[in-house]
Amino acid sequence: MPVEPTPRRRRLGAEIRRAREALGWTQEEAAENLGYKALSTVSKIEKGVQGVKFQQLPHFFEVLRIDDPEVREHWRELVRKAGEPDWWQRFEGVVDDPLGDYLSEIEQATSLFVWNPAVLHALLQTEEYERAVIEGGRAWKTAEDINRFVAMRREHRHNMLARKPPLKIWAVLPEGLLRQQVGSREVARGQVEHLIHLARTDSNTTLQVLPFKAGAHAGVDGAFMLMSFATGRDTVVIEAIRALLHLNEPDTVDVYRTTADHLKSDALGQKASLSLLTTIAKELA
Repeated sequence: MPVEPTPRRRRLGAEIRRAREALGWTQEEAAENLGYKALSTVSKIEKGVQGVKFQQLPHFFEVLRIDDPEVREHWRELVRKAGEPDWWQRFEGVVDDPLGDYLSEIEQATSLFVWNPAVLHALLQTEEYERAVIEGGRAWKTAEDINRFVAMRREHRHNMLARKPPLKIWAVLPEGLLRQQVGSREVARGQVEHLIHLARTDSNTTLQVLPFKAGAHAGVDGAFMLMSFATGRDTVVIEAIRALLHLNEPDTVDVYRTTADHLKSDALGQKASLSLLTTIAKELA
C-alpha cells in the first residue's frame, strides 16, 4: 500500500538501495532474495513510497548482510519514526519538500562542511543578520510569510544547538562575504562579533577566512555543503532558489571533498582567521 514518502522513509530507501548495490544485485534479484513477487516492490521501498515494517527488519538485515550494530539501530530508528510528523510540518506553506529533506538530513548528520560565497550558513547567523537575509533574499507576498519563515529558522537553530551529540561545523568564509553590509552596519558588526565568539569558544565549530589575496581558488564553481553521517554515504547538498540537489554517489562526493580540502588549504589558518575577523569587526564599529 502506498505511503507518504517522508524524509525518513526516503533515507531508509536510500540505505537499502546502497546495501543492494554493494551486493551487486539488481532490483529484480533483491526482490527475489527478499521474497517479493515483483521488483516494483523493491523500487517502491527504495523511493520511500512503500514502508518497511519493524518486524521485517531482521529479514532485511540477514538478506542484505547488514551486520554492523550501529547501522541496524539506525534503520530501526528510521522505521520507528517513519510516519511521525516532523516539527517543520507546522510551517506548511513555508517549508517545501526540498527544504524539508534538507532539515531532516542535517538533523541526522554528524558533521558539515560549508562553502557559500553569497551568505553565511543559517546555523552561524545572528537573528538580526538572519532576518535581513530573509527579507532581502526572496520575493515574499506578506510580512506574515517572513515572520513564519524566521520562526521556522529560529526553531531549527535552537534544535540543532541543543542536540546531543552536537553537529560539527567547518566553514570557509570569503573575506568579501564578511565585509558585505547585510542589514545595518551595526547588524553586520554584530554578525562578525558572533563569528569571533564561536571561533573562540565553540570547539565544534571551525572557521577559516579565505582572504582577498588568495585570488583564484577551488570554490569558484559555487556554493555547496558536504554532510557526513554515522552510517551511510556522505551527501553533497547544492542549494538554489527553488530546489535542493542531493548528491551521494561516491565519485561525485569525492570531487567535492577534494574541493573542500583545497579550500581549507587556500584559506587562512584558524588563528590568522580570528585576527582578520577581529580587524573586520573593528572596521565596522
